[in-house]
Amino acid sequence: MKKHLVIIALLACPSLAMADNFAECLLDKLPGVQNNNSAGAAYQVCSAKHPERYAGIEQGSGRGFFGFDSGAECALKKARDTRSMDAAGMIRVACNRLYNEPLPQKSIAQESCDSKTPGPWCNYR
Repeated sequence: MKKHLVIIALLACPSLAMADNFAECLLDKLPGVQNNNSAGAAYQVCSAKHPERYAGIEQGSGRGFFGFDSGAECALKKARDTRSMDAAGMIRVACNRLYNEPLPQKSIAQESCDSKTPGPWCNYR
């Protein structure tokens, strides 16, 4: 019986679990970051742990019983006390990837820092 209670407690408290992917890693490390240098360091740490970055995360994969209803709702909560503009931007991108509904397959753009309009994460390679 005790074993079942421990398992239920771990499932109910996702913050106790390790980050499974790049976006979750960023959402663990970036909220409350005060400067852009720290935001860049968090990006580098998460990139080293998850080199596939966003390519390894299915759009909307964070949706579910314990998740947010949208990327905007997640970003509002997670970036509220974050002074670094870079960190807040990366939080928004991570939230959108995890919690926005998937787009039709032909509309999903591949992450690329070589494109004409690279995202803010490309500054931290």
